[in-house]
Amino acid sequence: MAFGALYIQQRLGVTDRETVELITESPYLQFFIGLSGYQFTHPFDASMMVHFRKRIGPDLIKICNDMTKASGIALVKQLLSSLPEEECTEGENKELAAIESELGEPPFSHDPSKNWGTLMLDATCVPDDIPYPVDLRLLNEARETTELVIDVLFKQVSDKVNRKPRCNRDKARNLFLAIIKKKRPRKPEIREAKRFQLNEIRRNLAAIDTLIHSGAVLLELGSHLYRKLLVSSEVYRQQQEMYDADSCRTANRIVNLAKPHVRPIVRGKAGKKTEFGAKISISDDNGFVDLDRISWDNYNEANDLIRRVEQYKQERGYFPERVCADAIYITAENKRYCTEHHIRLSGRGRSKRVASPTESPEQQDLFKSDLRKRSVIEGRIGTSKRKYGLDLIMTKLVETSRSVIGMALFVMNAEKILRLLRLLFALFVCVYMMFASMTTRERHVKRLACN
Repeated sequence: MAFGALYIQQRLGVTDRETVELITESPYLQFFIGLSGYQFTHPFDASMMVHFRKRIGPDLIKICNDMTKASGIALVKQLLSSLPEEECTEGENKELAAIESELGEPPFSHDPSKNWGTLMLDATCVPDDIPYPVDLRLLNEARETTELVIDVLFKQVSDKVNRKPRCNRDKARNLFLAIIKKKRPRKPEIREAKRFQLNEIRRNLAAIDTLIHSGAVLLELGSHLYRKLLVSSEVYRQQQEMYDADSCRTANRIVNLAKPHVRPIVRGKAGKKTEFGAKISISDDNGFVDLDRISWDNYNEANDLIRRVEQYKQERGYFPERVCADAIYITAENKRYCTEHHIRLSGRGRSKRVASPTESPEQQDLFKSDLRKRSVIEGRIGTSKRKYGLDLIMTKLVETSRSVIGMALFVMNAEKILRLLRLLFALFVCVYMMFASMTTRERHVKRLACN
């Protein structure tokens, strides 16, 4: 039920509440999630979707992905073998050959000791649903969090402490709005507003310590407010450090209080030089997409090539014939590894050459062919963002975000198998309708001609 509900949500691109409503209205979706009969009530509450995402992580999704891919390929191959080739026209035989090539399976005559197949690698950033991080806005939110904590803690010790700690709430808020509403505020004005917000947060944190010494208990805040308090204190430390150094850089910089795990990922893309979200490495294994790595910290994706090729060898028993990757993957270590295992690493590196080596026309055509082949994985990334919800991650936790990313790629692979089955179904209908319209004599003559 949990896996089916997540699949429905990712496939239809709806929210948690909409998912529950759609399952309640549709008997087909209720059968899909495992219910024995139609029921008019909600099968589960919408809040259970969060627990489903926590429970089903990328490891379990990968296991289901491998099982679905293996069973889907076996089903398509079984249907292909049951289709009589002598009854097919020339165009239908070409379509059957195209379906067989999309399965990514080697021919029966393939020697396992030789390389076969194409592995495509690429990395992208999956943006999270956060506003563009502005230091002054972060400080204002952290200040409001500390003020809310003071209100909660003071209620606990109001009989012991006569006076509530002073907070310049209105003045700090008005100063923040005066700067944030300006289209182009001057740097001295921004720096002065930061200084005032930092002083307010420092005084609020000191007041919180005083209330705790007076007998207040942090457990009464609740997990959500307590977590925001910890994040606010770390934001204050980072912003104070950058303010003192008059810099815009710091290690593990927090850009959002609700999602403190999100980091700025510098990608250098057109229109979006910096993105805020998870960086993922994906691979296209002969038509099926696999999730290789998820990280909210920036990393060099070139280090994933050798590990992914070794995984390809472990799963299939042989190395790929070629690896199509971006220029960042063309490093000395990767080229040496591919040369040792007789793998063609397509593309040219980023290093500047004094004199470019001369290439024959055959080598140039091969390079262009590999370059066209590599564009397939770019299309996979675009499809996952436009159709399957990876253009904006709405979840807030690390584990739930991992589940959403993994489920999106799982749905892509399942849709590929469904597309192949639909093509086979159309071919079956065409072949058998044509065969049924023929007379007995025509069928006999056609079989003799084929023999």
